[in-house]
Amino acid sequence: MISIKNGAIGFDSTLFSIEDVEFSRGQVHVLMGRNGIGKSAFLNTLSGILAPIEGTLDFDGNVFSQYSSKEISSRIAYVSSAPRGVPFLSVDDYLLLGRYKHTNVFGRGSASDLAAVLDAKQLFDIEHLSSKYTNELSSGELHLCAIAKAYIQQTDYILLDEPTSHLDYANKIRVYELLGQLAKNNNRGIIISTHDLDLAFKFSFQFYLISSQQQKLFSISNFKEVEKEFK
Repeated sequence: MISIKNGAIGFDSTLFSIEDVEFSRGQVHVLMGRNGIGKSAFLNTLSGILAPIEGTLDFDGNVFSQYSSKEISSRIAYVSSAPRGVPFLSVDDYLLLGRYKHTNVFGRGSASDLAAVLDAKQLFDIEHLSSKYTNELSSGELHLCAIAKAYIQQTDYILLDEPTSHLDYANKIRVYELLGQLAKNNNRGIIISTHDLDLAFKFSFQFYLISSQQQKLFSISNFKEVEKEFK
C-alpha cells in the first residue's frame, strides 16, 4: 500500500495538501483536477521522482526514502504523459526493456521474456507495430506501447499520467477496461490522472479530486462533485 499523511505536494512551493490518503492494490485510483493543479507533481511524488514538501510518504509500512531507486523501480512503474520514441529502437525491443530485471547481462530476453512481450502486444492490440521504430509511431500508438511496457514490468503499482490523452474513443475505452482488469485480476495498484471525466465515471474506480478552491485532495463518489470544480 502507498500512503501519505499530512502531505504537501509541489515543486518549489505547495500546490495542494493531503490530510490522509491510501492507495491499495487491486483497485484503479483516478486523480482529477484542473490543469496545473498538481496531478503530475503528485504522480512524480508517488513514484519517488519528487519528494513531498511536507508529510510522510510510506510504501508497505516503510518510509519511502528507505527504498533505493532500484527497489522502487521494481515495485512501481511510471508512464509519463508524453513518452518519447527512440530512433532505430523497434517496438519489440522497446517492450523488452520492461523486462530489464529478468534479461541477462547482454540484454537478451529468455523465452519467458519474449512470451511476456507477446502477451502484452496481444492484450493491447499492438502486434502490427512490432517491427516499427518507436520514433515512427503516432502519439496514440506510442502511448499504448508505453502502457504495455509498464504492464510487462510486473510491478505492484502502475502510475499513468493522462494515459488516454492521445487515443481515440475506442482505445480510451479499451485502456480503461484493461486497467480495471489488471487491478482486479493481477492485484495491481493503478493510479492515473485524467481529463476524461465523464468516460472514467463509467467504471467502478476510486476517484479523487484536487480542489483548486481549497487546494486539497478529496475522495469523491459521484460526477456531480467534479462538475462543480469545472463550472
